[in-house]
Amino acid sequence: MVRLWLADVARTWQRFRNDSSYHELVLTSGRSLVVRLLGVSTGFLVTLITARFFSADALGVVSICIGILSLSSVFAKLGHDVALMRYIATFFEEKKFEDIRGIYQTSLRLVLPVTGMISLLLYIAAPWMSETWFDKPQLRLVLQWNSLLVIPLTLLQINSECLRGVKRIIDYTFFQTAAVSTFAVIGLLVAMVFFPSVDAPIQIQFVGIALAALISSYRWRMVVRGKQESDLSAVTFRQLNKTAGPMFTTTIMQLVMSWAGTLILASYRPASDVGVYNALIRISVFTNITILAINGLVMTRFVTAYHSGNLAVLKRHSHEATRLIFFTSLPMFALLLLFPTIVLTLFGNEFIGHENELYILLAGQFMVICAGLPGQLLNMTDRQHALRNIAIISATINLVSCFWLVPVMGMAGACWAQFAGTMVWTFLCVFSVYRRMKIMTFIGFSRW
Repeated sequence: MVRLWLADVARTWQRFRNDSSYHELVLTSGRSLVVRLLGVSTGFLVTLITARFFSADALGVVSICIGILSLSSVFAKLGHDVALMRYIATFFEEKKFEDIRGIYQTSLRLVLPVTGMISLLLYIAAPWMSETWFDKPQLRLVLQWNSLLVIPLTLLQINSECLRGVKRIIDYTFFQTAAVSTFAVIGLLVAMVFFPSVDAPIQIQFVGIALAALISSYRWRMVVRGKQESDLSAVTFRQLNKTAGPMFTTTIMQLVMSWAGTLILASYRPASDVGVYNALIRISVFTNITILAINGLVMTRFVTAYHSGNLAVLKRHSHEATRLIFFTSLPMFALLLLFPTIVLTLFGNEFIGHENELYILLAGQFMVICAGLPGQLLNMTDRQHALRNIAIISATINLVSCFWLVPVMGMAGACWAQFAGTMVWTFLCVFSVYRRMKIMTFIGFSRW
């Protein structure tokens, strides 16, 4: 296996030197990676500052609110964010600029009313959630304020995907990964000096989301300004919803996998345990730091290659992405695997002693960096129904495991549930891509 990986490195280097398309992929991904690093670094700092200077309880409250917001925004978007990216990427390639503005307006006419309704329901349900679900009555006011952020977060995510569709990869990466956490770090540093209240982290998070949403909307308007505009869309509501439907279900299942552990753990254990678990998740995903940077560029290439009917190019893009992800992620994985105690010490005494839980999460993330982008490949090649089914299976396993293991094992149970869902997701996606397209995305088994 090691010999195969070394051979892959040599082939990758030769391709970088001789293939202009691959050269562009690496350089563009590199610039996007810098922004991605900013996002991961500031996200890490938000977790670190909140845990050390405001308490693990404060971090737990932030985790609960962001978990609710993330799940709510998925229902609000109805899968339109990824569907918009697919259509806009095609329109942009064909220079149909008038259709880009049209489909964006078509989507917002449905998404905004749904988002407002979800926000209202969350506001009304805040007392019940705080007292009955979480058994933390003090969260009532926080959850009510949290409900007002559903619209800004939904707009932020939709705008970022639209920017990716027109190949503004740096903008996409910034708004998707770095904007909120960058604003939050600045706010937390100010709060540490002038108003070190335990409520400051969640208040700052709210302001960061609202500010990022406003800036993303302004940036999208600047990108499409001067293009041909139309209030009519070449894609009808029915077509858009047909494409978005399976993506909507897939995204819900992914969010269930991401936040089930946090929210179920919150109903059984104190907020401090939730904060520690959330920090472990943040640390473990450092290993796939380059995935989003590479994914941001490659997904539009998947769309273009597929719609042109060029399977060889599609296969080449997939293999390029797999190699880049694996070799750029491996150093960070090795660092966390070898020095977990040093990393956990940075967060404070409450985090020391959870190395075994971190190892469980790292094992799942190692499979992710080995697998490349099989899920994205399915989503961009009209196989979103297959990905939806995989997501349902994986999320079900994750959720059942959480309800089974968390009451008995606590935080460790949440980590094992996350590992189980990640493993099932990864291997089913890799298998489905190979069965349907004869493309093996797993590192060491793919060939040019």
